[in-house]
Amino acid sequence: MNKFIKAPLSKMAKEKRAEDFLNFSKEKEEEAITDKKERVLKKEDTKAFLLRLPLSMMQDLTEISALTGISRNASCIELLRVPVREKLQELKKHQ
Repeated sequence: MNKFIKAPLSKMAKEKRAEDFLNFSKEKEEEAITDKKERVLKKEDTKAFLLRLPLSMMQDLTEISALTGISRNASCIELLRVPVREKLQELKKHQ
């Protein structure tokens, strides 16, 4: 005789498990909906801007994008974001 065999569930136990399962999926759906409402992302407008870069810098940017897996455009934005703001603040101080 196999000692791992369990007695079959009663009808009440089956209904309770089914109800718990259905309620669990409803709770997850409600949590997902509230999470989506709290975090609303808005895409910022963009403007095309062409740069004339030295070939070596372009190769470096290509290598960065290959190593990180993000686009060259995203790499450039991340590299320029902080220095541009610092330079703008510095120029505003001197005016």
